[in-house]
Amino acid sequence: MSVVGVLLLAAGLWRAPGYEEPLIFLALIILAILAQVASTSHAITYEVGAAISLAATPQFGPFGAAAVVIFSHAGFWVFNNARHFPGWKRSMEQIGFNSGMHGLSVFLAAVTLTITASWWGEQNPLGQVFPWFLAAIVGDQVNIWLLILMVYLQHNVRPQEVWWSNRWAMPINVLVTAVGGGVLAFAIRALGLIGLGVFFLPVLLSAYAFRVFVNRTKEQMAHLEELVQVRTRDLADSNAALAELNKQKDAFLAVLTHDMRSPLTSIQGYASLLHDYPDLSSEKRKEIAAIILRNEQALLEIVENILEIEQLQSGAPVMLEHETFDLRGVILEVVQSVRAKSAEKEIDLIYELGEQPIYLNADRPKVRRVLQNLLTNAVKYTPERGRVSVVARMNGQDTYIQVKDTGYGIPAGELPYIFDRYRRVAKHRDKATGTGLGLAIVQSLVEAHDGEVCVTSEEGVGSEFVVRLPLNGQHGLPA
Repeated sequence: MSVVGVLLLAAGLWRAPGYEEPLIFLALIILAILAQVASTSHAITYEVGAAISLAATPQFGPFGAAAVVIFSHAGFWVFNNARHFPGWKRSMEQIGFNSGMHGLSVFLAAVTLTITASWWGEQNPLGQVFPWFLAAIVGDQVNIWLLILMVYLQHNVRPQEVWWSNRWAMPINVLVTAVGGGVLAFAIRALGLIGLGVFFLPVLLSAYAFRVFVNRTKEQMAHLEELVQVRTRDLADSNAALAELNKQKDAFLAVLTHDMRSPLTSIQGYASLLHDYPDLSSEKRKEIAAIILRNEQALLEIVENILEIEQLQSGAPVMLEHETFDLRGVILEVVQSVRAKSAEKEIDLIYELGEQPIYLNADRPKVRRVLQNLLTNAVKYTPERGRVSVVARMNGQDTYIQVKDTGYGIPAGELPYIFDRYRRVAKHRDKATGTGLGLAIVQSLVEAHDGEVCVTSEEGVGSEFVVRLPLNGQHGLPA
């Protein structure tokens, strides 16, 4: 194919001295190179070189047309490899094959145009149109079948598959070559170089516009592919997060079942004891009733935590009903509610509230829930004969509540996750029952009041939780 291209180029140049208007021939070569450069985007080409080359047929014959298209591909090769030379051997093979393939297809198209135009005659209107379309069809099919043959020899791809996959471009190529070549030839014959320049400009602009369109499309496709990859990663992360949540849910249900079974079993056992032995002493009956009440309180706390976390997980904002109250009274209520459990473990439960009232404008039941969860946890995770203290104080515009224990402590690696829902310290799961919701609720309710909660802890020493709640401008005075 390279030899065919060299022979066609040599034949065209051999006849060049006899051309009546060599400037037009040279202009066609230059314009064909420009069109080839402007229309090619990476591996995608909007073929306008064939139209310009075919337009040379009426004045310079089939060999002249073939020479123009060969020069266009050679010029594009020089432009394309000026800065990035891919290797002389492969590059020369590529330009040799392309020049021969396009040169032969344009040569046969020009021969078809010359013969059919002579049959119809210049006076016949069909003779001004039909030969151009027939020549464009011949050139397009010769070009595609030469390419199909090369693909078959190199990769053994079935010719029908290649032809069928490229069929969409054939009408476009034929229309561009026939109309563009015919109009350009008419302009050259009527106006010479001026006509060539005037009528070539729309062709060049359309070729460049196509190149810009292709580049934009490729950029958009690259952006879409990147977006798909990002969305795919997000989906994978979401699936992983969903799987983790399912694990947490299963673990929560298992813990919940265990936690509720223990107090229910205790209540059932002691209630049966009261039923089966009605003659128990008054002191014994009071002791059993106290045990039943403690287990009932444990169940109530579990249910309240579940209801609270369901409301928080719904995404709706926490609704607060503000009122002004003395924080010391709420702390005393909570201390009394957990005193029985602390006494059972012989835990020293103390509180320091000061002599002055600590008036707080906040949602009283929710503040009580915060304190209840913190004190219950402190007593629950403190061993027998330990110590739990509650200290409340005012500092400027804020109230600080400190809950400190001498419990098991939290490992440093667990501290960043201690407020996560369903999260429980692995080492503490066999020491006390729990759902892993208490501290998550504490943080949510404190933040709903524009406050904050922090924790410091050391294994074997104990933990300290500090809650900051704003006084909301009350400055420690009642409204």
